Amino acid sequence: MRMKKIIGIILIVFSVFILVSCNTNKGEAIRLNGEVSIKIEVGEEYIDRGVIYPEKYVLVTNGEVNANKLGKYEIKYSVYTDGGEIVKELFRFIEVVDTQKPIYIEKNNQIFYAGFQYSIDDFLESYSDNYDSKNSLLISTNNNFIFNEPGMKEIEIKITDTSGNKTIYNTTVDVILDFEKLLDHVYRNETYKVRKGVTGIGSSYTRITIDSNTSFSCYDSGSLHFLKSFSSELGDRASIQISATYGKFDNTSLSYHISKKGGQYSVGFIDFDATLDYDSLIFNSFRSTINNLNLNERDMIDEMNPRVLGVLIEFKEYVEQTLGIKFK
Repeated sequence: MRMKKIIGIILIVFSVFILVSCNTNKGEAIRLNGEVSIKIEVGEEYIDRGVIYPEKYVLVTNGEVNANKLGKYEIKYSVYTDGGEIVKELFRFIEVVDTQKPIYIEKNNQIFYAGFQYSIDDFLESYSDNYDSKNSLLISTNNNFIFNEPGMKEIEIKITDTSGNKTIYNTTVDVILDFEKLLDHVYRNETYKVRKGVTGIGSSYTRITIDSNTSFSCYDSGSLHFLKSFSSELGDRASIQISATYGKFDNTSLSYHISKKGGQYSVGFIDFDATLDYDSLIFNSFRSTINNLNLNERDMIDEMNPRVLGVLIEFKEYVEQTLGIKFK
């Protein structure tokens, strides 16, 4: 009798061992098909590779991946026996990423002028990204797109998306200085200030009436003239005219003109370097004069000197601030 009990106990233990062994083997047979962590490109179709598990077991999958939206996603796989007992849980982690750079189409056959304000749209026909909207792209450049002098200029435009992908557009443009076009551009909303004509010797010019006492003129010969009028104790009217060729303001001509009714006038001429920064600007004599009014040269100099520096400063500010080009 005792022997039968011992044999019965042995059989029970053996049966339990067999059951546990079978469940253990079944659990070990359950595994992910593929990698635990996966990265896919945004917009790429995600195909779940699922789980390997024995027959007659039940797989329940939770979680989904939006392949059109950046982010990290989790898929949970739960494996049950056909009796509803959970055997194993597995997880897969999917990250939707954007590794593609923005793209652009270059705009061709553009002419760039000094003093004009440009934008990225003057260099690129279009630019876009595979994921981000155009307004979300970060634009950075090495230039504010306003050229203050003629010559070859290097342009770099960086386009960066929100994932940090960057594309760089590089080009070199030949900037042209055309004063007639520049004045037309600056005064496009004040055309009444612009006057164009031809001199008696056939030279064309554009003249801007800045205010009732001030004007700026450019000629097709390349000469520039800034004219400021004043009242005069020596005549009915006086004016200072600063004249030069662009790029040669270090060799500038200044004239002081005094007129009276009937067309009579006297004028004195001086040469000086207009590119220097002056604390004061005093002249002692004229280089030459035309003195139809028989004026005392000293009197002309004394009336002119207090006005010269102010006119020069106004001329510089007009060139640099209004026309947007370098004074040189």
